[in-house]
Amino acid sequence: MKWNLIDPKCVSDGAATIRGITCLIQNLISPLPGIIILAALAMVLWAGIRMISAGADSKSYSNASNTFYYALVGLILLSGAWLILIVIKNLTGADVTNFGIN
Repeated sequence: MKWNLIDPKCVSDGAATIRGITCLIQNLISPLPGIIILAALAMVLWAGIRMISAGADSKSYSNASNTFYYALVGLILLSGAWLILIVIKNLTGADVTNFGIN
């Protein structure tokens, strides 16, 4: 199987076109949700380790608890934003989950 990594609408005769800017922005934005999820999960894991290692220190446990709380809030907000985009896409038919300039 041969992979075509260059989108034909971004390149014309081997030279970049102005549409290449939208391809660049799309390539930068598309992995962001996955990166945010990985970062939030890493924060949840780190907060759990800090909670376990806090022992009897209430301040350290409180800080770890806050980290855990904010990581979960971030995951919930990301999930909610994605759900809103999917609902808009299903109701209107506009593909708002993909970046592009016509």
